[in-house]
Amino acid sequence: MRATRVWSAAQRPRPTWRGAGIALAGALAMVGAAVLGRVDLLVLGIVLVLLPLAAAIAVTIDRPWISVSRTFESDLVVVGETANVALLVRNEANRKSPGLRWRDACPAPLEASGFSALPQLGEHARASRDRSDSVVVRYSIKAAARGVYDVGPLLLERTDPFGLVRCLYAIGASKPLIVVPRARDLGQAEFELSRSEGYEHELVKHSIPNADELIAREYRPGDPLRRVHWRATARHDKLMVRQEEPRSNPETWVLFDTDQGPHPEHHILHADARNPRFEAAVDLLASIGTHLVAQGFVLGVVETAPIQMLGRAGTGRAGIGGLPVAAYDPPGGGQTLLAGLAGVSQTSKGNADPAGVLSAALRRNPQAVPAFVVVVDGDRDELAAVSALRILCDPAVVFFVGDRPDLREHFERRGWTCVDVAPDDSPEAVWQRAGIRSRTARHG
Repeated sequence: MRATRVWSAAQRPRPTWRGAGIALAGALAMVGAAVLGRVDLLVLGIVLVLLPLAAAIAVTIDRPWISVSRTFESDLVVVGETANVALLVRNEANRKSPGLRWRDACPAPLEASGFSALPQLGEHARASRDRSDSVVVRYSIKAAARGVYDVGPLLLERTDPFGLVRCLYAIGASKPLIVVPRARDLGQAEFELSRSEGYEHELVKHSIPNADELIAREYRPGDPLRRVHWRATARHDKLMVRQEEPRSNPETWVLFDTDQGPHPEHHILHADARNPRFEAAVDLLASIGTHLVAQGFVLGVVETAPIQMLGRAGTGRAGIGGLPVAAYDPPGGGQTLLAGLAGVSQTSKGNADPAGVLSAALRRNPQAVPAFVVVVDGDRDELAAVSALRILCDPAVVFFVGDRPDLREHFERRGWTCVDVAPDDSPEAVWQRAGIRSRTARHG
């Protein structure tokens, strides 16, 4: 969910209370000169009116020559936490900077401090000796909601020497700050998760003609001699070396409902409002996804709308089968997943075929793999088609974030474990509930 705000390169000069008062006094003096016929009042009035105008022209033309570079303590910030920002401000002019006040432009719902005084910067020509032309200023941003936000540019406020006019300058470019959902510790729900080695392992194994020779192969120039397999060398009468059996991680798949449903006009009329059920679904997926990756699973994510999330290099597992999905590998895939969830939003369905994509992904595995479905507002018929994939999933759990009784009937009839999720439910409680129901259904 990307939030941006457009700032002009320089705000038009505005008169201060002092400048407005002087201009008003000048206008009254000119009126009095016309009534009384006093030339001296006319001259005084013209001077008073022209003073703020001259000040406005001066602060517009005499723009500060300032450069800025922005650094975040961390490019990923968790919702509700604080991001620390450092700004390196440098005077590029060969004279001292005027009196300035500064603040960074931050779109809502980021919360930052207001204007503060900027220390006076020395001449750029003397920077090689004392570095007086630069200063580092720091401030904090409170992140109230997930999203990808453009922080910046730096806003500099200046008044003329007489305090008649105020002008605002925008300096430098913006930099994205990624606010990710909070991943909760789910504890140890007693899911009986399948530990299939996954499609990648099978692909490697079947590419070798003789499975019995996985640990030995013919010597190739450049192989280290310490890997020579002497027993295999004697048996084959040629030099053989040890080959480590390829390691892989078990797979698990999640279908995430990002389709805004058949009534998108609600989202259009309330574009700035957040759907609490969708936000609850994002939080749930963040916790479940990072938990599964931490457990050693390769997590694949299918979306019911056109793909927004990106996983490993390329488009996730598209490198294997060309599928529009995202994949996240342990151990670092959890952070990548959170970064992808920061900007995800409900969109129109487009040409997405979630049931077909998930079916193609699941059928590549030699046995049933864990599969989870998170339902929000998606199309009923398309999601009902997903329920037919139950035989390829073990366990098979569907989370209904909202009331979908007609859709729930389809999944229950096929044998899925169905879990209702309210917007204020904690991911930990939902996960434990799902584990208990899945365990009960398996042994029942």
